[in-house]
Order: sequence, then structure tokens, then C-alpha cells
Amino acid sequence: MTESWQQIVAEARAAAHGEGRFPLRAYSELMPPPYVGGKPYAPDAMDRVSYRISPEHGLEIDEYEQAHDLEPGLDTIADHLLQHLGKLVRGEGHPFSHTLLDGNPAWPAALAEAARAGKLAHDRVVVICPLALSRSQDDKGISRWTLFGGSHLGAACWDGFTEDTLAELVAWSRAGGDWRIIGDAVPDALRGRVLEDESVDDLGAIITFVPFADLPAGVQAAYLAGTLALLPSPASLIFFEHPRYRALARELPRAMQIPLLHLFPRIDLGSCSIRIPQSGWLDEDDGRGGHHRHRLVPELERTHRWQRKPRDAGLGGDDSYSDKVSVALFSTDPVDIELYAKPLARNSQIWTADYALLLDGPAADRDAILRAAKVVHEGGRYGYRMYYPPMRAGVREVFWHLPLIASADAGRFHGGPRGVVTAELPGAPPIRLAPNLLERPMHVIAARALSPVRGYPAHTPSYNAAKLLDTRAFVGRPLAVAHARALLRISKHATVDEWLAGLRSQAATGNLATALRGCIDDAAAQDAGEPLVLHRLGTRAFEEQIWTTISHLAHGEFRQKNDADSISVNRGKHGGPAAKAAHLTERAGRDLEALGDHLHARYRALIAAHDMEGRAEVVDHVFRWETDFAFPWMEGWVKNQKAPSERNIVLVIPGNHRGEAIVMADHYDTAYMEDVYYPEKGGDLLRAPAAGADDNHSATTALLLAAEQLLPLARAGKLERDVWLVHLTGEEYPGDCLGARALCQALVERSLRFTSEDGSQREVANVEVVGAFVLDMIGHNTHRDRDIFQIAPGEGAGSARLALHAHHATLRWNRCAVQWSSAPDRRGLGRARRMPDGASAPPPFAHLQLHGEIRVEWEPQSALYNTDGQIFSDVGIPVVLFMENYDISRTGYHDTLDTMANIDLDYCAALTAIAIETVVSCACEPGLPVAPVARSRPQI
Repeated sequence: MTESWQQIVAEARAAAHGEGRFPLRAYSELMPPPYVGGKPYAPDAMDRVSYRISPEHGLEIDEYEQAHDLEPGLDTIADHLLQHLGKLVRGEGHPFSHTLLDGNPAWPAALAEAARAGKLAHDRVVVICPLALSRSQDDKGISRWTLFGGSHLGAACWDGFTEDTLAELVAWSRAGGDWRIIGDAVPDALRGRVLEDESVDDLGAIITFVPFADLPAGVQAAYLAGTLALLPSPASLIFFEHPRYRALARELPRAMQIPLLHLFPRIDLGSCSIRIPQSGWLDEDDGRGGHHRHRLVPELERTHRWQRKPRDAGLGGDDSYSDKVSVALFSTDPVDIELYAKPLARNSQIWTADYALLLDGPAADRDAILRAAKVVHEGGRYGYRMYYPPMRAGVREVFWHLPLIASADAGRFHGGPRGVVTAELPGAPPIRLAPNLLERPMHVIAARALSPVRGYPAHTPSYNAAKLLDTRAFVGRPLAVAHARALLRISKHATVDEWLAGLRSQAATGNLATALRGCIDDAAAQDAGEPLVLHRLGTRAFEEQIWTTISHLAHGEFRQKNDADSISVNRGKHGGPAAKAAHLTERAGRDLEALGDHLHARYRALIAAHDMEGRAEVVDHVFRWETDFAFPWMEGWVKNQKAPSERNIVLVIPGNHRGEAIVMADHYDTAYMEDVYYPEKGGDLLRAPAAGADDNHSATTALLLAAEQLLPLARAGKLERDVWLVHLTGEEYPGDCLGARALCQALVERSLRFTSEDGSQREVANVEVVGAFVLDMIGHNTHRDRDIFQIAPGEGAGSARLALHAHHATLRWNRCAVQWSSAPDRRGLGRARRMPDGASAPPPFAHLQLHGEIRVEWEPQSALYNTDGQIFSDVGIPVVLFMENYDISRTGYHDTLDTMANIDLDYCAALTAIAIETVVSCACEPGLPVAPVARSRPQI
């Protein structure tokens, strides 16, 4: 590695290693950045990320981003910018505030008067505007290019310009005649074009980023007379010369991004394929009245990942949940934050009407946030922008400073320079890198030549090709046909060859079809090997054990199973008709402690039954629930302010190599029910936890049954590495992946320790988690696309390899299911019946074959983002989610109907067996190849 990349890796390790150094906040409290080049858990393992960044690679920008996001998004931004700058130049009504224009040297009185008089009609409004772009992540786990505003490096964007490209630009602008440059810090290669005196008589154009008021008098006069073109148009520099934001930049280093961002409020450009976070001014009534000259954007549309809408339904919300900005940022009132929200102050930057910094949310501590809340509450005018952290390389924030070049006559100029990438750390010089726009031939065809297919999201054909190309590279060998089919989103009855034949029949995609066929090997093993433990799982006893365990966990003595319980504001509420139908009554207390003790007892009994006492151990990972804001009406939260009161429960099963571990995880808390809370559904704001038969006691049961298979393997010395069966707490709101975040934080910090039942500590900081399998909702076979479940890998090659283990386990189960269903005790049986309650299991049924769709983390159908699995992926731990074919519109999810009546035992038994077989496979395989370091991409 080069010295600069070694520096990035060293900074990342130094910043993260050590207890408390890498706090992982809830998505609802601070959106995490996407990481490039390496992840916090493995800073130098490039194969765990989607995008590489290094001195030799630059910042990779793939073909799909270019075609689907950047190019149309930049066109939209250019059109918007030209439209409004054109109005300014023509003296028409425009959206630019007085606070932007007054005293701005880029728009002095002489220009303003000329525009009002219609004397600037000769200006073709050519824009050379450097943008600050970066990827950011939204609350549905989608990493997308984001406009942070104008480049904070300033208006002068000489990087990449040569004399030839400038000459091409002048010709494109139709300026005519010879041209010169005025400006500071001009690269040596362009020095010969610098204007040496004020004589412009023989010139057709001046290229300059100097504000109009500071140009030589002769240049100003020639421009106003229409005999000299200025490139860019003087008006386009107004965003970089705002005197008040220049002052704010002394406290908020990237404040100069903001003036341009204000021209693009999110509500105006909701269809832009580049994300544009909301910004503007909010007016808190202070009783003083007065005239303010800012653009007010007083409402914030809040979104959350539990909304009943597709993951890729758009950048904005659904207009159903808007709040006053100050309420969204600071309020902890129960009605304001409802079931799925928390104050968003950390995802914001706020300043006063005098342009003094009030809050830099991502960098603030709790006291700073509370001080800002108090100031805003007292009234006044405040500027703000929603700030979702940009992508990072280690601890450095990464920006692409891209010059946007466009004109009112010709639209966007596509031949300009690509700008520069900076990796920035406060107090240190930025590392400058090149943007690397990938042009791998087959990926280019996939991104640009594949047409949409009716009934599928627009880019599904492109994504199908991308998945085959990427997965072939990730696993390091050709794909079996069944593996390829599991990756594709095509007609249910279509084969891989039929799909490829359709591509081959089109002239534009014939070569792509040939390349994709080359990713697939017909001779690759299709049977996926012999079963490991499945022969012990395809039994009636196993099915009945699943049923009785889920039923007891869901409908037994454990009722209050949310980390926030009890809720003081529940007093006097009844929940409405749905609560009455479910025989629900509001009660105090929290049963998570009792449920955790029950899991301990179950595991102690299993350890003894398998003669593993003194070797296997059930322990707790104890931690505190911390938030920036106080929630005194949540008893669970209050309890944590006195002492750490949350715990993940872990069964540690020893393997031969104690320095490695496979994690199999669920969450054992349950969600508050929407149909007893929301008035539009008949509720009365009652926060009452669901029974949780499917979400998530189906998965909790799978872990309990997995222990019965793993413990004897450990006793026989067949486990190559430890297995941790981890019952995570606080996945549901308001915990919001609380247990997963605490566990992953400790893993990144290398500070993880477990507490044994006798109170002693078990240090496990040096154990490497080489893979994680998260189970969430595995008991319901939806009516839409039946018999499908998702194998949803996280980011990178390690996760792709884990998904291959899951795929092979699925094939083994399906082969066994056919054989077992033809046996005398199952022959001729149909599907499992749904039962109205958990009193008795459904009668015997045929073993169900399942189709495991491998849904990579970026595709719209993956539900990884909605689970604890996203947290593992975020930090760089290879992970796969097992989940049913998640249907966000169904009943029985976060409501009173999440009961045994919605459990399909044939489906649940099959998926439970597949998950256990997968974990056993990864635990027993010597030298599990989940995460080799890869330094280059194949140029397919």
C-alpha cells in the first residue's frame, strides 16, 4: 500500500480501537456514513466494501451509478440551476434571497442594475459550478450520491482542465474569438493563457472565477457592453461569494456548501436521482415580528424504514408524516415521535440569523444538542440543513468536487474534467485522489443497453447482470446454474438459459449474454454436497418442538417485551377495537428480564444434557441504553440511566479454534402494535408490545433448536471455530437495533466482554467474528409469491460467500424434502394448516421445498436494511439475513395479529432447518474463506 493509504488505515484503527471510541448510534438518531475502501471492523479489507478508494484506484464510481444516478441527476440539477440563474440575469422574478445577493461581490449593484434594465441579454448563462458530491446512506440502507452543495474548495475548479479542454469549452459556449484566463492559483500548464494586462480588445472570452466586482474595470465594461463573454457567467459565482456564509465557515468548515444547496430544497426536486437533503430557514415565533429576507422551509417530511411502502419508492416520504422542523429536530413529546421517530438534531446543522453556528449535529455532544434545543425554543430565525454524513475512508470524509458545466443554449457539457476527490480530516491536510469512472465493457452494456421489463422495477435487468458479474468475482469461480438462478429476478418459471436467450437475441446485448454465460458453469456441482444435520431435522418431533416453543414464547407469561416498557403515557388508554378483539389490557412492567432468564435456563439444561458443562456457557453481553435526548416516560430507558440494564444473551459453543467465531443471531424483543396506536387504525396511542410469534420468536426458536445440533458437534470436536448463539435485544423501536449496535461497537473497538452467570467476566476481545447469520421473521409463508424466502447478504465478498453456504443448504434441504415426502408417513399429504391458536400443532404435512432468493444488499427486494443484519454489514462483518418473503403490506406484522394463527409450520420448519444446516456448514468448514483481501476488480 502507498503511504497515504497506510495513513488512512492507521487513523481508522487508532480512532476505533478502545472502549467507547466508536459509538454506534441508531439510524433514527444519526444516519451512519457508507464506508469506501475498508470498513471499521476490517479497515484494510477492500473486499468487504462495494467501492474501492486508494491512490492506485482513485475513488471508484461504477457504471450503474453513472448511467442511472449521476448523469440524469446532474442533468436535473443543471436545468434547475440554469432556469433560475437565467431569471436573475434577465431581471425576472427569481428565488435568490436578498441575504444572498446583498453585499455579494459576484453580484454588485452594476450587474443588478444592468439585469433589471435588460442589458445582459447577451449573456448565454454558461455555468462552471463545482459541486460537492458524496454518497450518503438513508434510513432504508440505500447508499446514493448526494448533493452537499457547492464545493467548499471554492469556485475555482482548475483540476483536470487543460488548454485543449478550455478551448473546447470556449467553442462549445459559442463565445468566439481568442480567450484568456484571470485568476489565482492557475496551474502551471495554463499560465500561458493568463491575461497579462487589461487589454481585451481582441478577445472573445475570459475564463475566470473571480467575482465581478474584483475584475479589472476594462473587463467589466466590455462584458456589460456585450463585447466580451465571461465564462462562467458572473451570476453563477454568487453561491461562492456569500459574505455571511464565509464568516460562518470559520466555525462550520464546509458552510460554503450551503448557499447553493438552498436553491435545491428537497421538496422541489423529489424526483432527482441524486439525493438532495432539505435545507432552508425556520422561523420560531419570538413575538417580535419584523421582516426577514430568507427563504422559509418550515416543514420537514419525516421518513422511517418501517413505512408501508417499497424500499425504492422514491427519495421523499409519502406526505403522511410532516412536522415543523424544530419539532422534528428536538421534540421528545410522545405524540411527536410516535412509534418510529426520534429527534433528528444530530442529522442537522443550525445557525442563527446572524450566521453564528448554533449546532453541528454530527460532531455535537449531548450538552450542545440540548443547548441548541433551548435556544431554538426561545424563538427567532434559524438557518438549517439536514446533514447525513458523507462517505468515509477510515475516519476521513470523502467528497468528489465535480465541476458542473452547462449553458442555457446547449444544456450540460459532457466533455469537461472529472474534478478531484478529497479525503478530509479536521486539522490534517486533505488527501487528494482522482475519481475513477469505471468502464468495464460488460458492465457498461448492462448499465446502458438493457431495457426495463414490465412488472419489475426499472433497473431490474441491469441489476440482474450486475449480480452475476459481481458474484462471479466475489466467489472466485464460475457459478452453478442454480446459484445463478437464485440471484436473478426474472419470471418465476423462466430458466437461466431462457433469460440469456432473450439477451442474446438483441444486437445491443448479445456480447453481454455471452459474457454472462461464461460466468456460469453447467458442470459445477448442483447437489451442493451431503446433508450435515438435516437428517435429524426432518422429523415430526422437530416440527412439534418448533410449534410449542414459539407458542410458549409468544403466548405464555412473557407479554411486555419491548425495551422501553413500561410507558407512563399509556395510563388510561385502551387500544381501541383491535385491542379488544385481541383481549389486550394495558399493564405495567417489562418481561424481557424474565424472558432472558428463561433462555438462560433452556441453555443450561441443554448444556447439561449434552455433557458440555465447563465447556459451553450461557453468558450476557451487558450494556447501557444511551440516547442524546431524555425519555423519562419510558421506564426501560429510565432504568438504564441508573445502571446498564440491557443485555444480549449469548450461548458460547466452543470450537477447535477459539480465535474465530460464527454468530447466529435473532432479536428477542417485540414491536409496539400499530393497530392499537394509530388513530386512523382505530387505536388511541397505546404502546403495547406484540405477541411476536413471527417477529421474532420464530427466529428465537431456531436458535434454541440450533443449540441441540451444535453442542454434540462441539463435544465430538467437529466444530472448527466457536459458534455464538446471540439473542439480541432492542431491535424494535425505540431501541432501534440497540443490541446489534452494542455488540458491533464492542467488536470494532476490540473491547467485547461477556458476563457469566456468576458475575465473572469473559474477555473475548481477540476473537474474530468471521461471519454472522441473522434470523428475523421466518415463520410466515406469504400469499404473495409463496414458498420463497430471502438469503440477503451484506456488503462485499465475504457476505457473498456466506450466502453461497446458505444456498447449498437450501438445495440439500429440498433434495431431502422430496425424498422424505414420498415416505409412507408423509406420502400424499399437502400443506400445513394454519391453526387459530397455539394450543396444538397442525396435523402432519408434506415437507415443503423452498426457493431461497439471494437478494444482495443494494437491490430493492432485500430486507437486510430493516433488521439487525444491516448493522453487521455497516461495520464490515460478513453477514447474511434469513427472512421470509417480507411483505410490508400484510397484516400480522407489528400488530395484534402477530400470533400463532399466522405461523405456517411447514414453511417455518423448512427455513429453520436450512438456517441451522448453514451455520453448521460454516462452523465445521476448515479455513472458512469468507473475506480474503482483494485489490483489483476483474475487467469483465
